[in-house]
Amino acid sequence: MKKISLIISFVVLFSLAGNAQIDNLRIGFKIGPSLDWASSGSIETENKGVGLGLNMGLVLDYYFTGNLAVSSGLNFDLFSMKYNFTDYRRPEDFLEESNVMVRRRVKGSNLEIPIMLKGKYNIANLFDAYIEAGCGLGFNLKDRCKDEFDFYWTHYADERYVDCTNQYRAFQPSLLFGVGVEYEINEKLDAFVQLSFNHAFANAFVKSLERQTGSIIRNNYIGIEFGVMY
Repeated sequence: MKKISLIISFVVLFSLAGNAQIDNLRIGFKIGPSLDWASSGSIETENKGVGLGLNMGLVLDYYFTGNLAVSSGLNFDLFSMKYNFTDYRRPEDFLEESNVMVRRRVKGSNLEIPIMLKGKYNIANLFDAYIEAGCGLGFNLKDRCKDEFDFYWTHYADERYVDCTNQYRAFQPSLLFGVGVEYEINEKLDAFVQLSFNHAFANAFVKSLERQTGSIIRNNYIGIEFGVMY
């Protein structure tokens, strides 16, 4: 179902992009770095630092008035985070099952469809400043984790990143906010730079892990993105 939804999204958005000559419709592309972190939603979890990520995507703005637009497109995010959380583990060497505090590094990727309202204002006929806000419909693609934890006198640690996608929810909605400036290069091309904020609404962990351990983590990032609009 997730793959079908993603395919439909690609087809719809790129069909719109192919008809960018429609009045009031603008298409753009963006890319930029981000700072990623996990906010704790329970006493069983703790953020342990900020990771470096990369965001890129397609922008579609439809202006229903001169300065107001509905903004959508596709965001592809590569992220990295570090946090501690309680998990239920039973490695082969354990004599009993137990909850343990896991120290995790995670690298992942997701695809998101933003739905936002965008307002733009011209500054002294030099450039346009804008602000946008809305929500994102995110689809988790893949996660790789590197864990370490202690059980009594024994230390366990992954030597490499392993696939842990099944521990995270496939659908992850989020709050989106952005501010930026847009500069006209010529009649058909504008350049822009934007500061973006993304905060997940829901726990990133799957329901079974949340019920079992109480661990709640929400993904966040602040990014600066550079792009062009046609």
